[in-house]
Amino acid sequence: MASTAQPLTRIKLRGHRRRRVADVLINAHRVNNSSAPLLRKSPNRSLIRVVCISDTHNKNPTVPLGDILIHAGDLTENGSFEEVQNGLRWLSSQPHKYKVFVAGNHDVLLDEAFLMKYPERRYGQSKTKQDLDWGDVIYLQDSAITLEIPVCTNDDVQDMRNLKIFGSPWTPQYGISAFQYPPNEPHHWDDIFASLDKTSPHIIVTHGPPHLHLDQRDFHRAGCPYLAEQTFRLRPRLHVFGHIHASYGREDIVLDSAQRAYEEVKTGWTGWEGVALMALMVVWARVKRFFMGPSKHSMTTFVNAAVVGGTHDELRNDAVVIDI
Repeated sequence: MASTAQPLTRIKLRGHRRRRVADVLINAHRVNNSSAPLLRKSPNRSLIRVVCISDTHNKNPTVPLGDILIHAGDLTENGSFEEVQNGLRWLSSQPHKYKVFVAGNHDVLLDEAFLMKYPERRYGQSKTKQDLDWGDVIYLQDSAITLEIPVCTNDDVQDMRNLKIFGSPWTPQYGISAFQYPPNEPHHWDDIFASLDKTSPHIIVTHGPPHLHLDQRDFHRAGCPYLAEQTFRLRPRLHVFGHIHASYGREDIVLDSAQRAYEEVKTGWTGWEGVALMALMVVWARVKRFFMGPSKHSMTTFVNAAVVGGTHDELRNDAVVIDI
């Protein structure tokens, strides 16, 4: 007698139809947006080159030239004082005018609360992060900095541009590592971003990804939906992260109401009513485009800058270069 058992590939998760319809809608919406120009607030010759890397894990990759070098965490493998100091020495030696660093879950030396709970992760060393020589590396831990960068306008006039960068090292709890929070804690990122003033940052740097943005690991989405909420609220020009080595890459997304509705459906925060609302938003965007021209929304560029991959963290990926 032939078996009536369904193959594993036919197993369907609850809500898969909603998610499939949402996928179709957002793909149609993104095609509609794809011909819209990427809005810039400055002439082409005044672009700032941002070089993005993450998850170097004691490796020293070749880094292209630029104005700002951003390292989004996991500078080290074990987070010992020697590893962190060697990594900072390498990072500080790079020729970029500004080097910005946010810690990752492997950089345990920088999480004093974690080391109080797990003193064995000091590896018998008495030196602390207060003993580090940072060189000219800018370290951001739930904090922001505004950088002043000289640029040249189309009239060959020297000018200055300001870029505000916010950085935070936290990732959802997974194993025993530094800078982690319960994955179902809805207010964690509210508290972290509360330190910002009314001016939104141009660049957000976090170690972990926001949910649904370059966060795929096997069949699992490892990004944080509450971080995605904050990214949508702030709409930075660039969001740099790492952590999920397998999802290295770049994507350019318009963070509009249709995109937010899509993310809520995919996260499971809303049902068919969310899909219906999303469909209305997609149709309305097409109507507005027909009568009023392309959307005035600027793109947000998401970059997973993890340079290592594989079971032994081999150097596999190039730095990602973004001009803004």
